[in-house]
Amino acid sequence: MRLLLTALLAGAFAASPVLAQAPPTKPVAPRAPEYDPAAEVTIQGTIEDFHESKMRGDHPGLHLVVKTETESVEVHACPVRFMRELEFELQKGDAVKVVGSRPGGAGVLVARELTKGQVSPILRDKKGAPVWTGR
Repeated sequence: MRLLLTALLAGAFAASPVLAQAPPTKPVAPRAPEYDPAAEVTIQGTIEDFHESKMRGDHPGLHLVVKTETESVEVHACPVRFMRELEFELQKGDAVKVVGSRPGGAGVLVARELTKGQVSPILRDKKGAPVWTGR
């Protein structure tokens, strides 16, 4: 009887998809850089691509890829809803100027101000605090 119970339990655990498999792991995004006013730079270029990031640990919201004369830079802008509130539209091919923080010369630039044509919405204050949080 004891042997039968052990065999049944072993069979039940082996057949259980929950217990037989390791739990799936979510990929962890690398931590997005914090805004550092001492690392502020200005870049100019053309928008190659853009997407909305929803990854944990990343700056959620609109990310742009801006092609300058020398490189492609990922720009973390702001939440998409904030960009809609500003009625500031961006498209691939648009010429832009971005003022932001690039700590350690990293591949990511955290935008403070984004200029297209004559319009320059402020996304963060001079210390890097998001302006959309008070809305």
